Order: sequence, then structure tokens, then C-alpha cells
Amino acid sequence: MGVLDIFRSSVGAAAIGIGQRALDESVARITTRQLYGKAMSEMDAVRHRIAEMVVQLEGARLLVHRAAWKRDVLKARITLEASMAKMQGTEAAFQVVDAAVQLWGGQGITCGSVVERLYRDVRPMRIYEGASEVHKTIIGRQILRSGV
Repeated sequence: MGVLDIFRSSVGAAAIGIGQRALDESVARITTRQLYGKAMSEMDAVRHRIAEMVVQLEGARLLVHRAAWKRDVLKARITLEASMAKMQGTEAAFQVVDAAVQLWGGQGITCGSVVERLYRDVRPMRIYEGASEVHKTIIGRQILRSGV
């Protein structure tokens, strides 16, 4: 499982990178786009969405860092941490990219747009190296076997 642990953590990290790009592109877009005669960046609903995106990514990023730290510094098995990092990294990134599609509106689903490509890139990450449901099973089993 050692190799899988490393790969799973790295998938979580890669997904977070995709989510970060979606966030960066969204922030750039909403700071220049007008909607209903008002800058999108002035709308509370948009600010709330951006805040949620940031918090989701940061939480996932911390799980990836924790897994890497435990493996590199403590030289410990990270089956639990790797599954948490992979699952939360890919799920958070997917939610962030989906939110970016919403913020971009019609251009968010236009073939060839940055956000549309990010959506296609992040979606399969929830499946390979174990689907999220598999990781829920691993996490649950690890917790019930040995505690947190």
C-alpha cells in the first residue's frame, strides 16, 4: 500500500492545483465583468462563492500537506491520510471547478474555454486511484480499526 499511498496523495495535490487554477481564473473574470450594471466582484453572492471555493481548497491542501509530512518526517504509513487527501482533494477541486463554471456562465461550458477544460480534467480524478466511495470505505475501516 506504500506506493498507492504516495500516488493517492499526489492525485489529491494535482486536483488541488486544478481547483486553484479555476479559482484564479474566476477571480480574474469577476473583477472585470459587469452583470446587471454592477461589477460581479461587488455582489455578495459572488463573494460568498469565492469564499467557499477558497475554504474548500485550503482544507484539502492541508490534508495533502499532512499526509506528505507524516510520510516524509515521521516515515509512517499514511493509508488513512492518503485516502483523506485524495478524496477531499479531488472532491473539493471538483466543487471549485463546478463553482467556476457557474461564475463564468455560458462561457464556462463553451468548448475550449479554460474553465470547461478544467472541468474535463478534474472529473476523472475523482475516479482513478480509487473512486471517492472506495476512499470512504478505507477511511471508515481505518478509523474503526485504530481510531483517529
